[in-house]
Amino acid sequence: MSGRIVTFGEALATTEVDDTGVLGPASVAGAELNTAVGLARLGHDVTWASRLGDDAFAGLVRETLRAEGIDDRFVVPAPGEQTGLIVKQRREGDDIRSEHYRATSAASRLRSDGLSAAMLEGAAWLHATCITPALGAGPKGLFENVLHEASMRGIPISLDANHRPQLMTEDELRAVIDDWLDVVDTFFCNEDEARVLTGTTSTDAAIGALARRGPRVVVVKLGGRGAMAGDAGGRRFTPASVVAPPTHPVGAGDAFAAAWISCTLRGYTVDAALPVSAWCAARVVADPRDHGGFPRRAELDAFEAAQREQTEAGR
Repeated sequence: MSGRIVTFGEALATTEVDDTGVLGPASVAGAELNTAVGLARLGHDVTWASRLGDDAFAGLVRETLRAEGIDDRFVVPAPGEQTGLIVKQRREGDDIRSEHYRATSAASRLRSDGLSAAMLEGAAWLHATCITPALGAGPKGLFENVLHEASMRGIPISLDANHRPQLMTEDELRAVIDDWLDVVDTFFCNEDEARVLTGTTSTDAAIGALARRGPRVVVVKLGGRGAMAGDAGGRRFTPASVVAPPTHPVGAGDAFAAAWISCTLRGYTVDAALPVSAWCAARVVADPRDHGGFPRRAELDAFEAAQREQTEAGR
């Protein structure tokens, strides 16, 4: 299966403060944009839609979209408005403090009818996250309209919980998932989100509870331990790929989602998609940028070839 993949959400600039308090260079982030980059690098035709101002950070976003070959026809211009910013600071080990400056961003002012329905024409897949409805009433209305339109058109939808406590309470996350899980093909969440949504600390039980509500596949990302997926065929687990410290977990879940969507569209089974997705996530964990470590198609092909050789040698 092939075709254009559509995603939408807020783009952010991000920078990191070093041990001396000095800000590093800015780069581009945002869960949906990260996933779009990952998919584009894996050879897919990708559309990213949003609302974007004309400040210096917006220019960096547009430059990134052009460099990655991502379709930006449905990015709505917002002259005079600003791009959100995330400032990160590493504390100890993998503990990273993030400060968000996005309350007045251009994307936070998206309206329920703020993006053209034409962006879904000919789409083979829609990817969304729960960050968008957390940005405000307008973005929440847009999220609902886009998911409804995609489901009416029969477009497969992947949804990543991507809970941001700075933006959305646990009750609000549960309400969004309750409303939309039944139209989703693939649902991604991490362990904490699975607990919030189901009330159980058992990953296996959480997958079962979520799967019974509609998704064809539920994937729980387990951080440094790997990931577990469940569908009609049962549960499957893959360990995480080893990454030498220091690690940079921000963006890893987006890379996992990008690889998973790519594998699904290429006809992979759940068993085949899990290790590929975990490897792509590990590539991002090893890189300090939110999507700098995303592999390209040739790199992934080489990894898969090496895995096949290893499997054959072990027989």
